[in-house]
Amino acid sequence: MKRQKIAAFVLALALLAAAWTVPALAAYSMPYYIEVDISSQIVTVYETETKDIARQMLCSTGTNGYTPKGEFLLPGRVKDNERQPWYWIDMFQRYVKYATRIRGQILFHSLPYTRKSLQYIDRQALNEFGLPASHGCIRLRWQDAEFIALNCLEGTYVKIYESGDRKDALRELLFQECYDKSKGYSYDSFLGISDEVGALGRFSEGEAVLNLQYRLRDLGLYDGELNGVYNSTMVNAVRMAQYLMDTGVDGIATIPFQQRMYAPDAPTAMNVRLAEGMSGPAVRALQDNLAVLRLYDDAPDSVYDRAVVDAVTRFQKAYAYEEDGVASPEVQKAVAYEADKLKETFGDEDYSCEQVSETLRLARVNVPEDARLRAEPSEKSNQLKRLPYGSMLIVLQSNDKWSKVRSTYGEGYVANALLAFAEREISLLRYSGAQDAQIYTVGNTAEDYYAGANLPCEVFAEYLATNEQQVDLEALVNYVTVDTKGEGDAVNLREDSSADSAVLDKVENGKSLRVLRRYTDWTQVSYHGQVGYLMNRYLNYWTGPEDALDAEQGDGEAGEFTPRRAIVKCAADGQAAVYDNDADDAQVLGHLKDGVELEVTVIMDGWCRIRYMDREGYMIGEDLRIAPAEEKTEAPIEDSAEGNDEALKVEELLQE
Repeated sequence: MKRQKIAAFVLALALLAAAWTVPALAAYSMPYYIEVDISSQIVTVYETETKDIARQMLCSTGTNGYTPKGEFLLPGRVKDNERQPWYWIDMFQRYVKYATRIRGQILFHSLPYTRKSLQYIDRQALNEFGLPASHGCIRLRWQDAEFIALNCLEGTYVKIYESGDRKDALRELLFQECYDKSKGYSYDSFLGISDEVGALGRFSEGEAVLNLQYRLRDLGLYDGELNGVYNSTMVNAVRMAQYLMDTGVDGIATIPFQQRMYAPDAPTAMNVRLAEGMSGPAVRALQDNLAVLRLYDDAPDSVYDRAVVDAVTRFQKAYAYEEDGVASPEVQKAVAYEADKLKETFGDEDYSCEQVSETLRLARVNVPEDARLRAEPSEKSNQLKRLPYGSMLIVLQSNDKWSKVRSTYGEGYVANALLAFAEREISLLRYSGAQDAQIYTVGNTAEDYYAGANLPCEVFAEYLATNEQQVDLEALVNYVTVDTKGEGDAVNLREDSSADSAVLDKVENGKSLRVLRRYTDWTQVSYHGQVGYLMNRYLNYWTGPEDALDAEQGDGEAGEFTPRRAIVKCAADGQAAVYDNDADDAQVLGHLKDGVELEVTVIMDGWCRIRYMDREGYMIGEDLRIAPAEEKTEAPIEDSAEGNDEALKVEELLQE
């Protein structure tokens, strides 16, 4: 029976490759060929000589059939930065890594980034990974895009097709990690198939599998059903354990592997939701970290009891999570991060914890579709960002229809109808050393939030979203931004933590710096090569990735958008719509004929704000051919196409 299941599974996967379609003769000399199954959102790279799978990966193709189907040969580079570490897509104001052209404007490339840094992945694109989400390009993890860019040469054959069969088991594996033959294990091993006596692998069933599932759950590795079936979730859990033990990663539970899992030194992870009544090594690890935070003072016994519930709830209050006493994987990682930071800050020194509680007005995005963060309290105002369902926001001001809010996405306005409001009790955990005035804080005061701090839960979620695989908690560090409170344009950098010490330099208002050490009234920073101290009263604290300050400086390519000339290149009917807003449900104001010249003043999320004959509106980017950045325009463009006096027929266009 087991062999029949294996045969059926392998046969189903074989259909992914289908029969080898003889490509154009030019492709025979290439080392690889590529197939893209739109139905499964899977890209497979084959070795031309052996027909073996060299690499297989999950992808996101275009929505609404925008990714063309057919057979193609990869062309040569059109732009110098193709197949390079960074590629700027001007239309969507996004960076991608390792763009390889397929045809026209259709590319293989990485998921998009808002800045030229891996820490600034487009969160919406990441959430949609593995689903149709692009405007036609094929999005990949950056490592997979790099493989294609560096190994699939000009002339490589590409077949894009719909198999009609979504292979969910394979998708689940590929969501965790691509298959890479160069890592030294076979494709069958990647699938978790083994005939080794005593080993457990895909399609194994029975009591031994059930017992291993319980053990992996207690270790924080397995969060699937406890059903005695070795499925894709089990394969991924075993692979995670193998990764943590630094052994071969193949997803097969050999006899030595099983023995190690039941040993006292078995590895633990934070992939399982922990709640009252559970027990095991993962609970013990949580207890240990909560004890470091001075939130749990009972003897660690590996049991999730009321004392653990209360400790987790106190931490959730400081991080602004929902206070349910349940330790989700994200909560466990946040607890571990803060515990590591406390150990780093105080070392062997004793310290105490003080909890300060206040009330903060928050709002949560409460509509299934994304809410729009706008520059002004108006539906006609520019859209700054789309806020996903469930996003937590700090309410700065509010009236009957609109609220001014802040989140990790920025500050702006959201319509009240899209929000659920709540007065939430939040807390600050302040840790003080016994021997000096050094302090460490978890959370913020209400004053901090209103002055510019973001909710720790949102900051941490944003950080986790930038890491597609393992999370390096040490990479999240603290920063300050100088705020003179209107008392001048700079603050003094002192030689010591005293107002009487020498002034080393002056730090201008708005400057951001990395925190070296924080004390009760002073913070130690490095500025212009000098280590000194700034008064805490003039600082706003925040947390970000290692390269946050580098990213803040910009890279000279994106910057402020310079108005550009554009020409309408619309659909078959010869005219393109102009809307009153940059939204799917916007009202059509009128139409512009094919060939009309105009000015593009803003590009965002596939929309263009345009100016035509001193009137403004919004158009879909695909309806325009935009001039390169170097072709700047100094003044509004007049209508240069003959017979277009009535090209834009509107009673009123948005005036701002």
